[in-house]
Amino acid sequence: MSLKLLFFDELRGYAKSKVMVVLWVGLPLLALLIQFINPSEYEGMPVSFLVSLVVSSIGGTLSAIMLSTSIVSEKNRHVYELFLIRPVRRSSLILAKYLAVYSCLVIAVSISLSVGLIIDIIRGDLVENFLNITLESLLVGISSMSITCSIGIFFGVLVSSVPVAAILSVYLGSQLSSLILLPTFYIDALNPVIFALSLGISLTGIILFVDTLLFNRQQF
Repeated sequence: MSLKLLFFDELRGYAKSKVMVVLWVGLPLLALLIQFINPSEYEGMPVSFLVSLVVSSIGGTLSAIMLSTSIVSEKNRHVYELFLIRPVRRSSLILAKYLAVYSCLVIAVSISLSVGLIIDIIRGDLVENFLNITLESLLVGISSMSITCSIGIFFGVLVSSVPVAAILSVYLGSQLSSLILLPTFYIDALNPVIFALSLGISLTGIILFVDTLLFNRQQF
């Protein structure tokens, strides 16, 4: 079974899951609620900017939980033993899960961001270069989400308890991915977007590589 078939199979499964329904519906609703924040608390920043930061953080955490718990659950139910009789590469299983969840997550964040932009246009609260500001925050957000998802897979492969996988994804996954922003606050020479994208791609690749190595060592 090829990576493409596995990807679409995982994509169909995750798209129908309750968590993704929450992401696709809940995150846009959250974007609507953000407009009621006291303007003095965010000093005139566009709603779309706040939306991109908030929903990427929440969405990334929920996706990491879903990835880690689904892998643990499938291991405990011996689902992967079925793949032993098929010509399926274990790395393809990992990549298919990552790509499926990350694709669903990017769609959810894009919908939420669109809602935020519409609110900004209706309210007339657009600041100068608001599109650049929002786009930059979105790129940083999706880079952070990519790292969070790969960390969620790591915990799913590493542990054998669903609650433990969920807790680790919440308290460690989201915290570790947020470190992507820290250097930009202390080093003025760093371009936040370029740094975030570079770190997001490199760390995601490294973590997924480690995930694959650990998954290959699992006994099914």
